[in-house]
Amino acid sequence: MKKELGKVLIDIAKLVIAGVILAGLMRQDIPPIFLFTVGSIVAILMIGFGLSFISWAEKDNKNNKQ
Repeated sequence: MKKELGKVLIDIAKLVIAGVILAGLMRQDIPPIFLFTVGSIVAILMIGFGLSFISWAEKDNKNNKQ
C-alpha cells in the first residue's frame, strides 16, 4: 500500500512539472517566477514524500521477511 502511494505521488509530481512547462509556454497572466517557484516546490515535495513512502514500504517488507 505504501509503495503504491509513493508511486502515485511521483506520478503527480511528473504531472505538476508538465503543467508548469505547459503553463509557461501558454504565456498566461501568471508571473513566471511565481509559476516556476510554486511548481518546483510542489514537485520536490511530492517526489520527496513519494520516495520516502517507497523506502518505508521496502524497510517494512525487509523486516517482515526476517
